[in-house]
Amino acid sequence: MDFKDPKKQILILVILGFLILIYIWYSKYYTPYSVKMEQEKARYERLRTNIHAVKQKALSLDSLKQEYDDIQGKYERYKLLLPERKQDENFLSQLHIAAQITGSAVLSVTPLEPVVKEFYIANNYEVELSSTYDRLGNFFAKVANFPFVVTISNVQLKTVDMSSGIGPAKSKRRRDHSLSASFKLTTYNIQQGGQTQ
Repeated sequence: MDFKDPKKQILILVILGFLILIYIWYSKYYTPYSVKMEQEKARYERLRTNIHAVKQKALSLDSLKQEYDDIQGKYERYKLLLPERKQDENFLSQLHIAAQITGSAVLSVTPLEPVVKEFYIANNYEVELSSTYDRLGNFFAKVANFPFVVTISNVQLKTVDMSSGIGPAKSKRRRDHSLSASFKLTTYNIQQGGQTQ
């Protein structure tokens, strides 16, 4: 190859100039923009990930709001059944009315220590009742229909010997009562600010 030929020298200079231009373009423009492009690509991926996470949270937020609304609705329905304060007078009145309607006799009602739970207070009463088997069932049915929540537990039945027994309990008991029942009745009220009401 003859480098003294002016045509070849011009061709070599053009090629060298072209290579220098490519090098300058690559080092000055392509490389920085390539790095910038990679950074922007990484940023774009982070943004996409964040947007996906936000969408997932939004979906879970919607489901949490729905769950909260359901729980709030249930709470409001239960709140109707649970008074805000302990209502001894109403309870005793309902108890004696149920006894009179069913032909039973309340011999004693002893309040027990209230049991404080997380959201409510259980008010316990030890009750002794004189009745017959049928009337006792009717009495329990009346108690179940009180306008507030009442549970019955620890039921103990004893037959009554009418020939024995003297005193105030005998005076409350009617002649046709064949059994004495003792049980625990529990009423409930809402706990307000961690204090018993």
